[in-house]
Amino acid sequence: MNRQLQIKNGLAQNEWSGGGGMPIPPDATWTFVDVTDRPEAVVGMTYDSSTDTFSPAPVVVRTIVTPAQVVSVLTAAEWQIATTSTDADVVWAMAQFQLATRIDLADPQFATLMAGLVSKGIVTAARAAEIQSDLMALANA
Repeated sequence: MNRQLQIKNGLAQNEWSGGGGMPIPPDATWTFVDVTDRPEAVVGMTYDSSTDTFSPAPVVVRTIVTPAQVVSVLTAAEWQIATTSTDADVVWAMAQFQLATRIDLADPQFATLMAGLVSKGIVTAARAAEIQSDLMALANA
């Protein structure tokens, strides 16, 4: 039985063994590669048509966290200082944070928020870097 991978944008999306209908109806954006004798070729791998080789798909770094995850990496003292501050910039940043359903760590606004917490003395630059690192770990767990 033949084994083919359906490739779109260089990524193996679906496997077809010749039985029944194709998993995804073909169109001009799909490439079909016969991998009957290639056990290393599996869905999720990247296909390079110029060399006819498969390799692991690139790792996608996720940057989205929830407000609860952010709170989980803060100390009780940091949270109290941030939420009870009367500084207008901190109050505005905390209001935006509390209304958020998700936080994108790659968003320039997040970097601005962290820089603001450092400049207002709520956290040190080293602690801000630690918070960022902990949040990236949570986003990619």
